[in-house]
Parts: sequence; C-alpha cells; structure tokens
Amino acid sequence: MIYELNHVGGRVQDLDASLAFYSGIGAEVVDRLFMSGPRVHRVHIQLATGLVELLHNEEVDPDAAYGLNHVGFMTDDLDGDYARLIGAGYAELSTPRVAGSGQGRLAFLSDPNGVRVELLQRSEEFRVPPITSGPVSRLSYIALDAPDLDAAVEFYGDHLGMDRVPSGEADAAYFRIGADAVKLCKSLPPASTHVNHLGLAVAEPRPDAHDPDGNRVLFLPGAE
Repeated sequence: MIYELNHVGGRVQDLDASLAFYSGIGAEVVDRLFMSGPRVHRVHIQLATGLVELLHNEEVDPDAAYGLNHVGFMTDDLDGDYARLIGAGYAELSTPRVAGSGQGRLAFLSDPNGVRVELLQRSEEFRVPPITSGPVSRLSYIALDAPDLDAAVEFYGDHLGMDRVPSGEADAAYFRIGADAVKLCKSLPPASTHVNHLGLAVAEPRPDAHDPDGNRVLFLPGAE
C-alpha cells in the first residue's frame, strides 16, 4: 500500500548554490549521502513540512537536464504496487531494484502526463518535525503538469490512494496523502520539467522566485 508522499526531487547543477537558495528560505539539511558507484551526492532538505531531494552528479554531462523532475511515494509493498500500476497500463521506467544508496528498494513509472513517479520501500526516515524557524510554514503543494486532468485524477486518486481536496478550481485538482499534497494543473506556464513549481505557505507576502536550476517557487500568503 502507498502511504506517504515522501519527496519531490531532481538533479542540480551546482549543489552549493541550490543549498544556499533553499537555506535562504528556511530549509535545513536532514540527510546527506555520497553514492560512490554513480558518484552522486544525494541531499535531502526539509522545507517546513516537506522533503526535497537534491541529486548532484560529480561527472559533468553537457546533455543533462536539471531541475525537479520526480515525486517519490513510500509503499510497504513495492513489488505489489508496481505490478498493479503497470498492469493498469502506466508506463514502466525502471523495475524494482536495490536503491543506489543501499537504503531499501525503488522503482520508477510514468503518470498519464509524463511525470516521473518513484515508489520507495525502505526503513529509513529522513523527515524531522516541522521546521518553523524560516518564513515558510508549509510546503503547500507540488504542482504537476496534467494536461489530461481526468487521467491524472484517476491515477493519483484511484490508483495511488490520495485524498482529493476541494478547491473550486476548474483546471486544477488537489490531492493529499498525510501532510503533503500535489496540485494537478491542466494549464500552466511552461516549465523545464513536468514538476511545474512548488507552492509554499508564508505568513508575509514575498516575491515569487526561481531556484538555481530554474524551478519556480511560489509564495502563498495566508495559505494553510
């Protein structure tokens, strides 16, 4: 069973610059690991209530795409959930295998609109109590491109078991599992990846921003 929206993550070009940006809005490093095989630095940061996974390859790849590019869900039955989703017709990206970190197992598939979805089964827990020292009070949502909104609603609601949250927006749908949520958006300004932007709740208005890899960060005054 899928029981947690664990993180949003992606590849970063300059790890120090990314850490500086997110620490500037109150994020804290909660896990750091170097995977010697692929020579990848993996850093989990927590921004208020949500985890962001930053992946930095030591070897430069001029053709690499950078930015937030996947959402990760925890499951207590990786093989069963993966087989169920592939059997329902969703595209296979990477079959279940031991994670490069050695921490549990993972697999990847695609949602109906091309968003990379990671399924994780592991015992490690990186999340800490909500961080309240910065301006952000909550990672309100992870916005995902969903031009076929009905298909996305079926995937995240019926197949991943997320709960729909009423919003009143005709071209968007919100789904939550535990503390975290996705916003499925039928029409959004173009972004470099299918993870379109992060919505962050703040007490005081502040201008929206882009992180060093171009990911949009929207600050939402008064958002719950």
